[in-house]
Amino acid sequence: MSFDREQIAGLIRKLAGADRLLAQTYIDGTVFVDDDNRTAIDSLKKAGILRTADVSDEYRLTGDVKRLIDRLLLRNQRYQQAIDLGKMILTVEEDIEDYRRALERNEQDEARYHLEQIDDTLYEAIESLETSLSVMFAAITSQFGFVSSLNSKIRQNRRALAYAQRLVQELNQVDLNDCYDWLSWAAIPPELSRKIIRFIDQYKSIVERLTSIVARMKTLLFTLRLQEQTANRTRAMAQFLRQHPEWEPLDWSIEAAAPELLRRGSGLNLSPGIDTANPVLQADLVEIVQELRRQTKPLAPPSRDNASAPLDTQMPERIEYHRDLYESHIENLFASALERQGRSTSALQYWQGEGLEIKAELWLDMVFAQYCCLPQRMRSVVALEMQGENLSDFNGNQVIHEISLRRV
Repeated sequence: MSFDREQIAGLIRKLAGADRLLAQTYIDGTVFVDDDNRTAIDSLKKAGILRTADVSDEYRLTGDVKRLIDRLLLRNQRYQQAIDLGKMILTVEEDIEDYRRALERNEQDEARYHLEQIDDTLYEAIESLETSLSVMFAAITSQFGFVSSLNSKIRQNRRALAYAQRLVQELNQVDLNDCYDWLSWAAIPPELSRKIIRFIDQYKSIVERLTSIVARMKTLLFTLRLQEQTANRTRAMAQFLRQHPEWEPLDWSIEAAAPELLRRGSGLNLSPGIDTANPVLQADLVEIVQELRRQTKPLAPPSRDNASAPLDTQMPERIEYHRDLYESHIENLFASALERQGRSTSALQYWQGEGLEIKAELWLDMVFAQYCCLPQRMRSVVALEMQGENLSDFNGNQVIHEISLRRV
């Protein structure tokens, strides 16, 4: 065996001899020196497998070893890889040209070396892209489960989307026509053509998957932003209710004058099957069972027309946006309070002046609820003061008769 083979074999033996120690270091992050493992740690440190940590008697895996294990386990792998496809293409073209010259001069060893270089370069480029897409897809599927808050999930989604867009730019540097030109060599060896064709097929698959991932990230970002708005409104209303424990919302769902938006639906009664105990259905069920018993030959299922229908290419009709009337009135009330420069604005006077068709109590409830949904910066500008009286039978509860808005 040559010196290189012996050196590689010795490094592998070191890894195998300290398998449990290295596994513990990888899982725990660090390993401490004691009398039992001091010799093994010193040997691994000399081999470049372990490195010192912040403390003198604490050691970690070196970056190369940790990345190797991460790569094999697809764990803790970052999808943001430094990929320069333009440089990779130039390297492959140079190696193909050197490979061709070596074959023309019948230098088989040199040709084999360049062929291995081409295979390694193409494989590493595709594997790096595959790893990025796999880890990115796992992060999107779990909705970035390694972070807990919505703001962190949105930030991670934005970073992933920005990286995906940069990756699209990198992929645009690869012109498949140039890759097909590599095959235009008249006497191209089959082993080289197989590597090039495999690279082209894998590249096309990566482009399709990346397009799907970008679409899913945009949809997820839209969903997370909606969830963030809902969470912010819920937190704002909960905070305001803690500050004003005297307010208690009224149930307007059964009021005749309440808008349709505030009415509660009757709900759906779902069942996994037919209710045979229902007397309304029993007569029909008995008739169906008797008819099935009288049949001597089962009826054949009707044939379905599987003919393709023409594609409708007409532009869909434009749907006009219908804004909630009372939401517009509440926004006008807030705008009026801001324009009055510190003077009080009465919600009840606005309700009378506009002649709204809902009860005053419902109007005040809607103004209060919309105020709770305002962002923090808006609620810090507009102060809300509620006026009312205490209920005799309930301690601390209050009936709201008026709401005043004032710019701070």
